[in-house]
Amino acid sequence: MRILLFTEIYDCGGVDTFIINLINHWPRDEDSFVIIANENYPGLQIIEDNVSRPCEIVRHNVPVYANCFSKGLLKTIRKFLSPVLRYVFIIYNILALRKILLCKNPDFLMVINGGYPGGDSCRAAGLAWGIFSRKPYSIHNFHNLVMRPPWYFRLQEYLIDIALCRFTSHFVTVSRAAADSICLRPTINNKNVTTYIHNGLDIMPIQQQPQINIRQEIGISPSTPLCLTLCTYEPRKGHYFLFKAFRKVLEKVPDTHLLICGYGFPHEISLVQKYVQDFQLENHVHLMDFRKDISNLLSHANILLVPSQAYESFGFTSIEAMAHKVPVVATNVGGIPEVVANDDGGYCVEKTDVCLFADHIIKLLLDKDLRKEQGEKGFQRHQKFFTAEKMAQDYAELIINNVLS
Repeated sequence: MRILLFTEIYDCGGVDTFIINLINHWPRDEDSFVIIANENYPGLQIIEDNVSRPCEIVRHNVPVYANCFSKGLLKTIRKFLSPVLRYVFIIYNILALRKILLCKNPDFLMVINGGYPGGDSCRAAGLAWGIFSRKPYSIHNFHNLVMRPPWYFRLQEYLIDIALCRFTSHFVTVSRAAADSICLRPTINNKNVTTYIHNGLDIMPIQQQPQINIRQEIGISPSTPLCLTLCTYEPRKGHYFLFKAFRKVLEKVPDTHLLICGYGFPHEISLVQKYVQDFQLENHVHLMDFRKDISNLLSHANILLVPSQAYESFGFTSIEAMAHKVPVVATNVGGIPEVVANDDGGYCVEKTDVCLFADHIIKLLLDKDLRKEQGEKGFQRHQKFFTAEKMAQDYAELIINNVLS
């Protein structure tokens, strides 16, 4: 079977990891993959460098709403016309993607969407496949919580949801919390075709990663306590909350350092830099761009911190830490508590509880035996629930059952 994966993404992160692990651990050797994505998706190179089985990657340049008229006065005009213009683009994308989707003669399509509604070309791809392919209807996979449309989009979104339900066999997401959020889209929710499969992760051997000592890179000693945060620089990721907690950590463990790595737009990074200055953390906080050497970073970290404040469907970085026996301190947002259980690899606290978040960090930093115990518990939790093999097997069964039905 030739499986087509279609996506529209504009940053690096969880979707890249998901695609790599899905393909590398696919249980059927006889199947092959084609990935079609927007040509400005930065994660495509990461995928290309890390997939271990034959996989064809197609970069398309079909104009999509997210990329057009996005600067200066045109952006203002686009916003004003968006209740009509956005859906004109979706209709255009359905027609423009028809040939691209079918040219590789795939047997099945799975759309991989950052969220829902997410990328408009993702929804257009599902519709184009259903209308033109004459093959089993696609699966629509989304990786973030569902968004309720504003009132001026409500009718248009209702019609798109009806059409997509007509030509989609299942909506599949990454956590129970994300699946439950489909209630914000009653048309899809009433069809009862939404399920979830927890993300899974392969453990990349540290020796396969670049041998860079991150502690030397940021100028700290091997014994200096180091906390790590791996996330984009979006405000929803909770940097302000994190710095409030970290300020309290420094009162008890004053030599602690915090490294933050992730993809971000310039205005987002500037805001986080301002927070660092406001909290007078310049000598303790290190901000970096997205890095590929996750295993290497985790091998030097004492704790992973996940301070998310909203729209967190799963939390891939938490299972990356668990896979490397690094304890996690996270906030109770979205699907995170499905991954991070209290005293079973780390701790999960309310997103407003700065003091408790800081207390768990302090406790782990001051107690090496506790860090080791929680790291081991997290590793066992990863092995039981969040392996790439389990995830890929679940998706394979869903797709095969869909093709055979």
